[in-house]
Amino acid sequence: MFQLTDAILERIIFAMEDQSKKLLIDLETGDVIDKTTIENEDSPELYSEMAQRFVEPPSWDSRRGFSILEAFASTVTSPTDIKMELNAALRRGKGVFKQFRQVLSKDQDIFKRYQEFKLAAMRPIVERWLEALQEGEKLTALKEEPEDLRDIIASDIDFIVSSLDGIVFKLESYINYCIEESFGSLPIAIKMRSLSDLLELVKTDSNSVHIAMGTIDGVSPLIAGLFSLQAYKGSPICVVHGVFGTKESLMLDLEWPIIECISEYCTKIGATQILLEGPFFSSLLCDSALEYGFSQSGTIFHKNL
Repeated sequence: MFQLTDAILERIIFAMEDQSKKLLIDLETGDVIDKTTIENEDSPELYSEMAQRFVEPPSWDSRRGFSILEAFASTVTSPTDIKMELNAALRRGKGVFKQFRQVLSKDQDIFKRYQEFKLAAMRPIVERWLEALQEGEKLTALKEEPEDLRDIIASDIDFIVSSLDGIVFKLESYINYCIEESFGSLPIAIKMRSLSDLLELVKTDSNSVHIAMGTIDGVSPLIAGLFSLQAYKGSPICVVHGVFGTKESLMLDLEWPIIECISEYCTKIGATQILLEGPFFSSLLCDSALEYGFSQSGTIFHKNL
């Protein structure tokens, strides 16, 4: 049986996605052939031999294909016009795959990253299929999504801490966008007052305010946590004022990794406690805070470092 190289993996994926369902995989070489090559064979002996050598590719459907598009789009932060076009393509319905590829073709770097992401997502499925063939078993239809998509995404994400002077995107615009998209259910009075207080803090005390980011390109955030360091009895206390992300980034489960990134940074500089203070934390994050070692006093979560 062939060794699964990237080139052979790409051929198998091509056969998996072929809507005609007429393609078979050569188990000796990893090449793709048309079913008619076997169906037109007159010799029963040769037909039987070919039927063992040429097999159906792993099963695949558009729902699983769409989940890969959706997961990849959630990692795209820039250029902003490409991000917007990818999200628009996902909402298109009919023709979504063609439209998504057309948008990707506008940026070669993003297109290359998508190709690598897709191969990584589908490789485990093909590997399981090969293992089943080697063991003489029939691979049952896959019921789960392409596995470990979030792990694949996470492997590309760096979590970094920066001063506000070290970022190149417009912080106020980013926070406003995330609040409107992810905290739309907050009462308008609470949302506007809390946002005003946060922006005033950024403006008047920028030296104490830092930002933690989950980023793929090192520039644009998939998710961000804004926090300040406040002196108390000679040691700093870390106050996290909010975790901000888009609806797409929330599916990546990056909220606690960003809190952990902040905690690790603050521990290194000698902070004794971390507080989550304010309304700009998702209900999911608040609901699970106690499981992550935080205690609750009123609306504030706190933890010793």
